[in-house]
Amino acid sequence: MRKILIIIFVLGVAVFSGCGKTENEGQPSKAQTGAYGEARPVTRGEAARMLALCIQDYAEICSGSETARFTDISPDDSLYKYVNAVYTAGIMTGGGEPFRPGDYLTVGEAEIIIKNTDKSGRLSIVAEDETAENPVSYYIWTQILSKMNEAGDFSGISIKEAPLLKTGQTGSDIEGYAVTAEGLFKTDGFLDDALEDSLVEFLVKGESIIGVLSVKSSEIVLKSCLVLSIEEGEAVVYTEGVKKNWKCGVDTETEAPFGADLTVTEGKITALETFPTEKEGRIVSVSDGLILFDDGYSYEIGDNFKVYNTYEGVSCGGAEKLLSGENIKVLFKDNKAVFALCSEKPDDNVIRIALSSSDGSLIRNSVSLGSDSEYTVGDEKFSQGDTVEINSQNKNKYFKGKLTSLEAKSGIIKIDGVEYEGKADILALDGGFCVVLETSLEYYLTGVVCAEMPSSYGSEALKAQALAARSYAYNQMRERGAVSCGANVDDTKAYQVFDVNTICNESKAAVKETEGEVIMYNGDVINACFYSTSCGVGANSGEVWGKDGIYPWITPEYLCSRTIGEIEADFSSEEKALEFFKSLEAEGLESAYPYYRWSVTASAADFSADVGKVESAEVIKRGEGGNVMEILIEGDEADETVTGEGSVRKILKNADVKRSDGSTAALDCLPSSFFALEVIDGTIYFYGGGYGHGVGMSQNGADALSALGCSYKEIIEYFYKGADVGKL
Repeated sequence: MRKILIIIFVLGVAVFSGCGKTENEGQPSKAQTGAYGEARPVTRGEAARMLALCIQDYAEICSGSETARFTDISPDDSLYKYVNAVYTAGIMTGGGEPFRPGDYLTVGEAEIIIKNTDKSGRLSIVAEDETAENPVSYYIWTQILSKMNEAGDFSGISIKEAPLLKTGQTGSDIEGYAVTAEGLFKTDGFLDDALEDSLVEFLVKGESIIGVLSVKSSEIVLKSCLVLSIEEGEAVVYTEGVKKNWKCGVDTETEAPFGADLTVTEGKITALETFPTEKEGRIVSVSDGLILFDDGYSYEIGDNFKVYNTYEGVSCGGAEKLLSGENIKVLFKDNKAVFALCSEKPDDNVIRIALSSSDGSLIRNSVSLGSDSEYTVGDEKFSQGDTVEINSQNKNKYFKGKLTSLEAKSGIIKIDGVEYEGKADILALDGGFCVVLETSLEYYLTGVVCAEMPSSYGSEALKAQALAARSYAYNQMRERGAVSCGANVDDTKAYQVFDVNTICNESKAAVKETEGEVIMYNGDVINACFYSTSCGVGANSGEVWGKDGIYPWITPEYLCSRTIGEIEADFSSEEKALEFFKSLEAEGLESAYPYYRWSVTASAADFSADVGKVESAEVIKRGEGGNVMEILIEGDEADETVTGEGSVRKILKNADVKRSDGSTAALDCLPSSFFALEVIDGTIYFYGGGYGHGVGMSQNGADALSALGCSYKEIIEYFYKGADVGKL
């Protein structure tokens, strides 16, 4: 006979009487240490949220079909998705009636929930007649969930202990979240403010706090905080993304702002440790747990390393916030970097570009340096026409630590025979050398505009491209994708293609005539996405690139789907989609361009899916613009659902594309995710349109608008709805 674990609600465990809506009775001004929630009931809404997070991932909860229908909770309510999840799972029911999210969960209701949830059959509740209507305490509910987790009913749940700094109840910037020393967690407002400044034990799944188990201590220790001020016994401290005001019971002679480890006891700073060792300088790269400065020396990053920026408000992050070329002050503890402060805004007109070699690699075995004038490599001077070859055998002659630099009197340098404007840093990395060009943003753009758009296109289209490229670069300069190479960007299509061989009068004019101009939305420089050719409809960015596995994600107005040209598109059925992609709309803005329509004929062997012999394919989900978001590949051994723009386009090993002008092209993926399928006798035909992701500005569309007499500002406003042109 299997063993049954029985949870009995008796006096001392569930002692509440009656039911109704909670009024937060019994809540102290500060949380008491020990088990949490013994003195308050759990509401049905809280219970549903906690249970939903136990049985599903947050992404699944958000993407679930809205099947629950209750008279007192609508899909607009932040709790609805959780109620919907437990209702759909058949755990908490009551369709067509009130769900009563604010009422207490009763012992009798908890008994039914356990029966509906526990797969092991080891858990049950004995609900006596006299206790069946009693409310279940918050503490007991977390214990029930913990027991079900131990029984194997859930997965992915862990216990985390961390100082709680902010519940997110009052701050609109973090509403629905809690700030802890372990990071930001989603809570939907179900944490009491009384828990702040305490060491709290949480039940966690992914990035969501399910519930509170206990308060471990009223004393918290916070590492590498930024102390903004200490005046009259009160300190203003920024840590983990929030600003805190605490009474300060210790003295310090260090002038604010400064970094320190803090101990806070019952809302008062009782210990403060500063870091006496510091270094100020310019960062070149951050890689493999090391910060490389422009003096050539590198320093190890400690476990609690935090980076603070104070030039535009205050922000905090880890090593991922460090930018190549940024000036910072670093503090050290036990010979490791633990704190960095950047108070100087990076120069908007200086960009660092990792240059690829002739074979496309960012790492070279050797590098040739020179100039048309006098120049220096490290501390050595060279004459016009001299060439310096750096390789693994002679690098110690020119390097300080892991770095040397090339600067020329004329400002023109040569790298492997190619001329550039600016200076260059050469980094010694494992396996070779990385060359980084530091130059002006405007010069960089002259090498981007016609590398991304043909110089033969209309001047207004080229100007629009210059604005899109400048706006895109501006945002990338504040990211850190290339910081391990000592750069803000590289010169490949991973960012924007930068090729000095494409610099021409047209690109120079487009950049000069729009100097400093960017595309803005609500005062911010936008992420100005662009692509080659549309099919007549653009895509929502959130339906092309999801986040956290959620499709669709948030799409800003300026990257929303829209028709391009005077066409009508209907994707309400796959038959209508096929009709649209098979037709060559004469009035389409880009109908004269080869990729406006295309087709691919695929056999079973052409698919990359691991499903055995491919027998069929079917579009499962489309975005508003008609782009394929999900496609089902059916094989004789298995079926596979492919999700996401990049993956959808790569469902074929190769694609022999027939374009609308009759020409053909061999590609390693489909030209776009805008297509429809036709299956005839085991052969799968793709009929599609456009080239690229379909988000933002179509470059061929911009050229077509330019030919119609539109200005570059009109082109920008056409493709980026709600955006306008501003100045850096």
